[in-house]
Amino acid sequence: MTIPVISRMPMPTEESAAFFKHVCPPTFAGDNPDPVEPTVRIARDLVVDFALALPEGDSVPMWIIEDPEDARLGRQFPSKLIRLREGDVVHAKVGAKKNTHTIHWHGIEPTPMNDGVGKHSFEVGASFVYQFCARQAGTYFYHCHKNTPLHFEMGLYGLLIVDPPEGQGVVTRLAPEQGHREHYDVEAFWVPDEIDRRWHELGHEAFMQKCDEADPVRRDDFSHGGILNDFRPDVFLVTGVPAARRDPKIVDPRVAVSAHAGQTILLRVLNAGYTVQRFTLDLDAEVIAMDGRPLGVPPYGVYSSPFTLPARTPFQLTSAMRWELLLKPTVPGTYPAQVEYFHWVTGKRLATVRTQIKVL
Repeated sequence: MTIPVISRMPMPTEESAAFFKHVCPPTFAGDNPDPVEPTVRIARDLVVDFALALPEGDSVPMWIIEDPEDARLGRQFPSKLIRLREGDVVHAKVGAKKNTHTIHWHGIEPTPMNDGVGKHSFEVGASFVYQFCARQAGTYFYHCHKNTPLHFEMGLYGLLIVDPPEGQGVVTRLAPEQGHREHYDVEAFWVPDEIDRRWHELGHEAFMQKCDEADPVRRDDFSHGGILNDFRPDVFLVTGVPAARRDPKIVDPRVAVSAHAGQTILLRVLNAGYTVQRFTLDLDAEVIAMDGRPLGVPPYGVYSSPFTLPARTPFQLTSAMRWELLLKPTVPGTYPAQVEYFHWVTGKRLATVRTQIKVL
């Protein structure tokens, strides 16, 4: 079959500069220029240094996005969870330390100036108040979008959960007789990631292009070398917990799940790395949402529906994908689970990390 080719219309010379705006994004600081009254106010600072301790006794330098009110309570990675309710209007005051940065609210879809993609809007100077509405309950995350491959790898991200209007303990799913709601008893977060320690020796603007406003696409100002296209992870972790090299099993309660027989477990999964991740659970699970959208629930019901994953049926997620799964174990026992990490080009398996779901 011949694929038809649709020619692009000629681009007027006076409009050509619009296609270069991603090269030298402006810097902006201050209040939101078009504010509405918020129902929720939050604050985040970046970049904040964090040392991730490894099981072997050494550590990896990381960066995190910190709630300034928690500075004395101890820093955490991934960055602090943001929890909202469907319909919340959010003002997020973002402070940029050690250079300019952004925060992108991944999957939320605000206006361009509030989306935090610097190459399409601006990078934050001293501070800026982002504004967005949490329109759809689901699993999202937030991350810096400056020098994105490096800054995301360095740890500048955190989960963002939007609950239904009823609040925590309820999830949106296809259940018309229950108003498209399902109650759960235990909530778990699996956020697999991987670290290439070579990258963690780089500076904030490593391998970024020089910005020459007079000639924004000058070839010599772009990087022709670097290692941001060469990812060789040697540390593998889940939800901030690194796996030991000799025995890569994680029983830390931040990862391992504990529930009673008959309880409903909501498992929120985010691929926060640059590998293809394959998950295998020893329990039946129902997939009820993907990337912040509930399957089968109007207005998306025409295009999707929830489905069951029988025990030991693997599923794969690529970078930034999120799934929500419901598990309803009825028999006590310790059920294995694992994450396999595959090179995104060669398909080679790089590591396997194991954990468990304990049913009492």
